[in-house]
Amino acid sequence: ATQFYALYPPFVLNQKFSQDEIESLLIDQGYVKRDGVRALSPGEYAFANSGAITRLELFRPPYEGPGQSIPQLRAELIFDRVQGELSLIEMVRTNGRVPIPSFANLPKRIGAFIGGRLRTQSTVSLSDIPTSARLAILAIEDIHFLEHHGVSIRGTLRALWADIKAGSFVQGGSTITQQLMKNLFFSNEKALSRKAKEAIYSLVAESRHSKEDILAGYLNEVYLGQWGTREVHGYSEGARYYFNRSVSQLTLGQSATLAAIVQAPAAMNPHRNPERLIKRRNLVLSKMLSENFILPDEFEAATQEPLGVVPKERALTDVYYAIDLVLSRLPSAVRSNIDVEAYTIYVTINPYLQNLASNSLKWNLDYLKKRSKDIAAKEAKGIHLQGALIAVDVQRCAVLAVQGGSSYRQTQFNRVLQGKRQPGSLFKPFVYLTAFMSHTLENPFTPLTAIEDSPFEWKYEGQTWSPKNYSGQYQGYVTARKALESSINIPTARVAQRVGVQEIRQTLQKAGIQSPIPAVPSIALGSAEVSPLELAEAFTTLANLGESCQLRPFVEIYDSNGNQVVKNTIQRERVLPLAPSFQTVNIMKGAFTHGTAKWVSRTGLPLENFAGKTGTTNDNKDAWFVGFSSSILVLVWMGYDEEEKIGLTGSGAALPLWVRFMKNAHLFYTPQDFDPPENLVPVPIDHESDAVARPDCKDVVTDYFPPGSEPQNQCALDH
Repeated sequence: ATQFYALYPPFVLNQKFSQDEIESLLIDQGYVKRDGVRALSPGEYAFANSGAITRLELFRPPYEGPGQSIPQLRAELIFDRVQGELSLIEMVRTNGRVPIPSFANLPKRIGAFIGGRLRTQSTVSLSDIPTSARLAILAIEDIHFLEHHGVSIRGTLRALWADIKAGSFVQGGSTITQQLMKNLFFSNEKALSRKAKEAIYSLVAESRHSKEDILAGYLNEVYLGQWGTREVHGYSEGARYYFNRSVSQLTLGQSATLAAIVQAPAAMNPHRNPERLIKRRNLVLSKMLSENFILPDEFEAATQEPLGVVPKERALTDVYYAIDLVLSRLPSAVRSNIDVEAYTIYVTINPYLQNLASNSLKWNLDYLKKRSKDIAAKEAKGIHLQGALIAVDVQRCAVLAVQGGSSYRQTQFNRVLQGKRQPGSLFKPFVYLTAFMSHTLENPFTPLTAIEDSPFEWKYEGQTWSPKNYSGQYQGYVTARKALESSINIPTARVAQRVGVQEIRQTLQKAGIQSPIPAVPSIALGSAEVSPLELAEAFTTLANLGESCQLRPFVEIYDSNGNQVVKNTIQRERVLPLAPSFQTVNIMKGAFTHGTAKWVSRTGLPLENFAGKTGTTNDNKDAWFVGFSSSILVLVWMGYDEEEKIGLTGSGAALPLWVRFMKNAHLFYTPQDFDPPENLVPVPIDHESDAVARPDCKDVVTDYFPPGSEPQNQCALDH
């Protein structure tokens, strides 16, 4: 089976968390909290508070895999507590108190590709599975496994009699061999014909394979429940999912718990029905005792064990949308062999942020249904609002999270990859970027260039285009800065007419838009259909100030022999000039201070180094928002798959989701500003008068100008 592993960033000095955030992150990785630090086992942690200092004792288990070798480590992470926030100030090994510069986190297996589909499964040898686990499953599922030849006549007759009395299929009567054959080759259809084929397959299997091989196959294949949108198969994954430990470390009580879950994983879900599961676990232990598989004191101790399952919050939600992207970007040689070769693929997805993306989208869908009567009414008719989110590590050109819809279980259509929509105002920054690229001293274009804001007609190829402002109002003249900050249509269309449609197309294509862009004036306001993934790549180019890079959903691929077959390195290319790219981004920062995203400043989110852009299509079918710093970019779309109007702007429908995600994503990005190019001159501008600011001006922005185009007139307003 091909395995997908996600890579958490390491803990490094000066990271800041709340205690809830760091505990959530540890639980997400599968760590279990303990009250004291003395008896910590691998995979456990404990906190100790002393005044303003918080100490985290963390015992990392080892990881050994292709291309990754992380030793076991017990360390102390020391935090300074300031106003409820924890700042990581020191990390040392517990033994010897040796300082460590960073604390590597373990890769997290997020899925497997088996038999042409994605599952949560990994295969281990029978010797890796404890004797207690083998005996527990035999005791409860097939006590005569070692005696029959694949079919139990006694069990079949007993089940048949029960079915006749009930008038329906109520008992299976299947041996472990029959269950394995059903899991491998048949559906869950309850029919005598299927049971007959199952029996024949079982007899053939027993004639060709040893009991050990059949039991190993069963324990590696058996279904043990649902992890988010994925099925958990096999004892190895069951041990990791329920107990966050390798299968070889299972206790007697945990072995009995897995055997108890096998009968009905949904009904025996430990998070929903712990009492029912404990009752059946103890039944398993009782059967083991009656068969002399365990001693009376072992029975007593195991029945007193707590279930010890890790919190359900660590479930990795809707990871299939992200793996869809990984599969779409695999080299053809790997993709064609993925069914037969056991690859190990290290993906760039951050599991914590992937969970956050899924949960934030669910929150936003509920929020909008409550806020909008129109959305609620459509929901009642079965017309469901949808959304998509993609998060990107700007510097590493790496995809951190992909949420392609409300739930992969409900809809496998991946709107990030496959959803072609009009981007509306999200194309506007590239219009102004093209204009900044056209600047000359003879024909200047700067942030203070005045653009007429009044209705006009653009005639082209025998047609006429008459753009309108969303508000229906017109201001006479506005600066390029204010036109982009407030996303005003008419000035943008006039800028597009000035620079030319072909030039705007070239800018978009260089930035990363691959879908066809028609050579019509309306592309200035986003009339072409593109995917959120393309837009994310284009805005990542902008966030990298003109350097493009194809977004990477994975970093390395290894074959079954541990040989590296793919190393997906960053491929950067200067496709757009630095200074115009910076000028565009610098104005986009104004969306949060003066423009369409201004309300976000009231949320407490630190926005000093963020640029943003709302997007709303003319017919209100699509709502967008993209916000980015020099380290992280998050793009959001909200709308309907059907020909329905969302009836809300990008600021009203998409921006709340962006804010919700960013408030909890701050653990993984640093608030670093964009570096201005040396060939631009910074000038403080009074935002109200659009003149050079005086010291007493209160609303000042810094704009950047090519040498020789700096404004000279000073603000004359009385502030």
